[in-house]
Amino acid sequence: MINHELPMQPQRTYVPAIAIMRATLKHSWGRISVATAYAPQKLCGKACRIGYTGKDEDDLAIYRLKIKIGDGIPTVTLPGLYIIENGKFVEYEQ
Repeated sequence: MINHELPMQPQRTYVPAIAIMRATLKHSWGRISVATAYAPQKLCGKACRIGYTGKDEDDLAIYRLKIKIGDGIPTVTLPGLYIIENGKFVEYEQ
């Protein structure tokens, strides 16, 4: 019997295309271009702010990521919600 195993795809780390370490209620953008940490100069989608983690100035902005995974393929909205921490998008856990 032949065992066909598919190689695991590495999880991509997405980063804002602008230099920002953190997005808060006081300092955030409605839409941000997105790239991968592997190729930060190549845009691959956008992040759309959908809310905040709270109402204080230092509470974090919450984003949905819409990623274009290939030519001729429409964008895909990634499951989950994301915040910007240390210059990269990380999944927000409530």
